[in-house]
Amino acid sequence: MGMILRIAWKNFYRQGTRAILNVIITGLTMVAVVFNISLYNGFQAQATRNMVRTDVGGGHYRLPGFDILTPTEWEDRTFQMPVALKGADPADSAEVLVQQGQIFPRRRLYPVQLRGMDMRQTLIDVPLDRLRAWDEKSTGDQLPAILGTKMAERAKLGTGDTVVLKWRDRLGVVDARDLLIVDVVPIINPRIDEGVVWLRLDHLREITRRAGEVSWVAVSGPRGPVPGVEFQSPEMLMEDILHIIETDRRYAKIFWAILIFLAGIGVFNTQILNVFRRQKEIGTLMAMGMTPRQIVTLFTLEGSLAAFLSVFAALVLGTAIFSWFQSVGLDVSHLSESSIPVRERVLLKIRPHEVVQTGLAIVAIMVLVSWLPVRRISRLDPTLALRGRGIT
Repeated sequence: MGMILRIAWKNFYRQGTRAILNVIITGLTMVAVVFNISLYNGFQAQATRNMVRTDVGGGHYRLPGFDILTPTEWEDRTFQMPVALKGADPADSAEVLVQQGQIFPRRRLYPVQLRGMDMRQTLIDVPLDRLRAWDEKSTGDQLPAILGTKMAERAKLGTGDTVVLKWRDRLGVVDARDLLIVDVVPIINPRIDEGVVWLRLDHLREITRRAGEVSWVAVSGPRGPVPGVEFQSPEMLMEDILHIIETDRRYAKIFWAILIFLAGIGVFNTQILNVFRRQKEIGTLMAMGMTPRQIVTLFTLEGSLAAFLSVFAALVLGTAIFSWFQSVGLDVSHLSESSIPVRERVLLKIRPHEVVQTGLAIVAIMVLVSWLPVRRISRLDPTLALRGRGIT
């Protein structure tokens, strides 16, 4: 076996430029596949992190059947704060109340989600400092509110502007009041920006006559069964976002397959050319006593060396490319109009086991395409091979 390996290495080395190109192409294929997988990992990690930080937390306690996408049911899906969840540390719990409302900027009707947040909580990271500084009991004739930048842009409102807000309280009475925009803040999660007006929880409870009521309670982690409500895990709350990313990942596998196919074609063609052009050499080896199996092993090793050396090439090229990319990231500002909660630059999230699996899979495929064209050597007639007529 050692002799066959030495001969395979010498033959591979003599291929020159063709061998180098096969190594580089296969190495770049590994880098491209791992890069693409890591980019999806990074995108999913940042989207998940932003959702958890700005809205989901460690999960929500809600009434069964509550759906944030069904505004007509918000008023019927509130509940009194459960005793089991009262008195929690502000870093571990956040009370949220959601109600319907309408504002009238520039004489236009704009349906909005009135979202009241407990000002004491620190679990959910939304920049509501200007509301925290407001006197909790002095709503007066103007109700203080904060808008996200996208919401303010759509409604054409800015800090210091006032707009009429109309809502319906728990008894069905319609009321209205001037809304004072005390701040416009950047929010990386579009789900809590577009169409959302942020109020103090105590203010929203007061104007809707819903003392002590919440739509859900965000917690840092499950607290066990709570009578009357159900716990929804972060995975359940982010199911649609995760589904979108996983669907895109499945489509990306077609791109990965094409890359691997093209790299395999290069090795496959090289092997076919070797078998065709080196028939006399094969006949000579047979005449010297080498078995067809040994010759197949020899040619397979020659083709496989490109795959094994490409692992080293991928390590060198990948380290350089990934290090550069991690310093600049991927600009996703074009997603500002989408519902994906990613606004900052996306970085790679490299998982060692995925790198190893990708490398092993590509090497295995390259070994396979190195073996397939040389199987026919075992059926060659040595006399015809010596005359170069074994394969026509």
